[in-house]
Order: sequence, then structure tokens, then C-alpha cells
Amino acid sequence: MTRSTYAQPRGLYPLFFTELWERFGFYAIQTILVLYMSRKLNLPDNQTFLLYGAFSSMLYLTPVLGGYIADRFMGFRQAVILGGFLFILGYSIMAIPTPHALFLGMSIVIVANGFFKPNVSSMVGSLYTRDDPRRDGGFTIFYMGINIGSLIPPLFAGPLVDHFGWNWGFLVAALGLMIGVIIFISSKKMLDRLGEVPAISPLYHSSKQKSLFYFLLGLGIIVAVGILHTLFLYPRAADLFLILASIGILTAVLFFLFKERKEQRHKLIACLILIVISIGFWAVYTQTFTSLMLFADRNMVKHWLFFSIDAEFMQFFNPFFIILLGPLLSRAWIWLERRGKNPSTPAKFTYGLFFLALGFFFLAMGVKLFSANGMVSPWWLIGSYFLQTIGELALSPIGLAMITRLAPHHLVGMMMGVWFLTQSAAFAIGGILATWSSTSKEASPIETIGIYTNAFFYYGLLTMVLAILSYLLIPFVKQLIGPSKEIPQTPKA
Repeated sequence: MTRSTYAQPRGLYPLFFTELWERFGFYAIQTILVLYMSRKLNLPDNQTFLLYGAFSSMLYLTPVLGGYIADRFMGFRQAVILGGFLFILGYSIMAIPTPHALFLGMSIVIVANGFFKPNVSSMVGSLYTRDDPRRDGGFTIFYMGINIGSLIPPLFAGPLVDHFGWNWGFLVAALGLMIGVIIFISSKKMLDRLGEVPAISPLYHSSKQKSLFYFLLGLGIIVAVGILHTLFLYPRAADLFLILASIGILTAVLFFLFKERKEQRHKLIACLILIVISIGFWAVYTQTFTSLMLFADRNMVKHWLFFSIDAEFMQFFNPFFIILLGPLLSRAWIWLERRGKNPSTPAKFTYGLFFLALGFFFLAMGVKLFSANGMVSPWWLIGSYFLQTIGELALSPIGLAMITRLAPHHLVGMMMGVWFLTQSAAFAIGGILATWSSTSKEASPIETIGIYTNAFFYYGLLTMVLAILSYLLIPFVKQLIGPSKEIPQTPKA
């Protein structure tokens, strides 16, 4: 084949930069949010972890609905633009230094994510035919955009809020989304007709139905924001809401699943099994933003090489390792494929869990054996992130490509939302797991170090048990997928 045969569709690149700037804004918030609630709002650890877990889990609850609305009514393109503007509004409101403004802003951001997150990824999948060999490489490039956007905020977030105030962290996030929306809107020619209102939509022909739809959509957004804001006032009630909402959404997904032909139904069941496996991975992985963040703030030596560092800076290493290791791992899969030794996708999910467990065992060992006066070298946390990142690369990007490959065309947006729904459940569980490391703010590093050691060991043990269960399910999942149409083998949620 010629070189041009492997050239990616030109529409991939505006989607790459749109997602990059969305991730920039999101990680600007992720980097400071727990510290903002703990330091600025002076909330106790338990409440901080529960609020963060509620926010993060509800953030990934809405993509199923947003994906369905885009699939059946407004199309991917309008959904992304609407989500982008809601992001800008939400982040701007979060900059107002009061708890109620924070909760209102987070509520708007949750709704925004429902329209934005699944539909950008679905547009990437729509660039390719079912058997296009460029799909895996395209998602790898797209995933690099995610992590370039994730890499930048930890470099400046700490000094920014220290010198100019916490509100500037939120305003910078809004600016990032503004740039992303401008790029997306200005790339209409490159995207051609991709993501327009689908032909099956009642809005495709009827202007009357269009007016009614957008009125109901606006009303629904206002009601959803009001409900979410109320839930933040009662974070424990949010867990019950999430459980009930997740059950309702999964029931709807199963309804659509059993309407499909037998072969397609089996593929969707395989998708759901792998999605459930990923919940365990993400529940432990999200400690990066909760227990590991406060551990770095309280028990990590604040010097690395010749630099002074802070807890926010440690968020730099995960996306850095992804950008560093992603291309290498991608080449490794190709090298193994040529020799007939490339692991199946279910096997790679198992490897993801295994390396995540190793990351926490490594950190627990370092904290246990090499702490001095309750303080630990940053190298142990960096090494843990290195192992966790290998696990992420073995699981996350393959999940994105899996959805666009195995889901029927009319359910791609919804199933992409289901993939993100797993992260909703994971963040809710992760918030509870984070409470295993809860300490008193007045406690000294020597008093807290033992609590963190035990928590990290238990996170590793829990993940290793999940890895064993995942390994036992590999033959069954491979049988559901079928021998001739394996899931894509590309490496990164």
C-alpha cells in the first residue's frame, strides 16, 4: 500500500485539538479541586472525598443521555458545541469563591460533559468505515491529544493559584474550553457533513418539532442543574441517586441490546463485560486525584532533583508517561502481532489491572520502608505513576476503539456514554475507597504515614484480586466476540 493509504482523515485533527483543550480545562480543575475544598473551603477529608466522588461520578453519568440525544435527535456536532458553551459557563461560575457557586458550577459542568464527552469520540469513530485499518492509529493520535491537554495544567496550576488566587484556576479552565469551541466551530469545512442531524431524527424535516425539541432540551438542562445542585448539598444522598440512575440507564441499554441480532447482541454483551471490568480499574486509579493528592501534599518531600515541587505538580507525571510510553507500546503491539503473539483485548484489560496493582504495592513498600519522619521521596510516587500508566495504556484507548468497532452504528453514541458511565460508578466507589486514607488535618506526618501505607496496600490487593477474576473471564469474552473479528489492539478515558 502507498503512504497515502495510511494517511489519517483530515477531520481527525480538529477533533484532536478540540479534545486537547477540553482536557486542558478539565485537568486544570482536577489538579486543584480537592486542594481547593480542603484548603480554601476548609472542608474535612471525609466530606471533601465524598463531594469529589459525587462530582466525578455524576460527571460520567450524563454521557449516556447526551450520546442518546445526539444519536437520535440533534447530531454529534450540535451536541459538542452545546456542551462546550456549558463548560465555559460552569467553569466561570466555579471561580466565584463560595460553596454554592462551586456546587452550581459543578452541576453545569456535569450536564456539559454529557453533551461533549461521548460525541467527540463518536465523531472520531465516524471518520472510518467498519474495517478501516487506520481506526486504531486514529484513536491513538486522538488519545495523545487527551494527554497533551492533561499534561499542561499541573505545570502551572500550583503557582498560579498561589500567586493570583484560586479563582484563576477555574478561569483558565474556561479559557481552555473557549479555545476548543472556537477550533471546533471554525473547522466545519474539514469535518464536512460529519456529525450533522441524523436522517432518522424528527428534527431532520420538521421545523415545528425542532422548536419544541430545543424548548424541552433547555427546560431539561435547567431542571437537571437544579437537581444536581441539590444533591451536592447532601453528598451521601448523591450516592443513592447515582445507583438508581445507573440502574435505570443500564436497564434501557439492555432493552436496546436484546432488540439486536444474535451476533451483534453477543458483541454488545462482550462490551458490557469489559466495561464492568474497567469499573474496578478506574475506582482505584482515581486515587490519583484524592488520597494520592493529599498524601503528596502532606507526606511527600517537596524537593525533586533541583526543583521545589508541590502536590499539584505530581499530576504532571501520568500524562507525561502516557505521551512517552504510548507510541512505544503501540509499536510493541504491532511487533507482537507480526509474530502471532499479540494479546487479546480481554487479556490487555487484565494486564491493565495487574500493573495498577503493582503501582500501589510499589508505593506502599516505599512508604513503609523508606520514609523518614513521616516524609517520603517523590521518586516513590513517580514510580507508582509509571506503573499505573502502563496499566492505563493497556486498557483505556482500547475501550474507546472497542465501542466504535463493536457497537451498531445507531447505538455508538449511547454505548460510548455507557463506557463513560463506568467511570461514574468508579468515581463514586473511588470516593468511598479514598476514605480509607482519611486523616486529621492536625495530624503530623509521622501520625499519618501508617494510615497511608495501609490504604495503598489495600488498594493494590483489591486490584490484584480483580486482575485474577478478569483473567478467568478471558476465554468467555473472546468467544462472545468471535474468532475472526477481534477488538482493536491499540493502546490511551
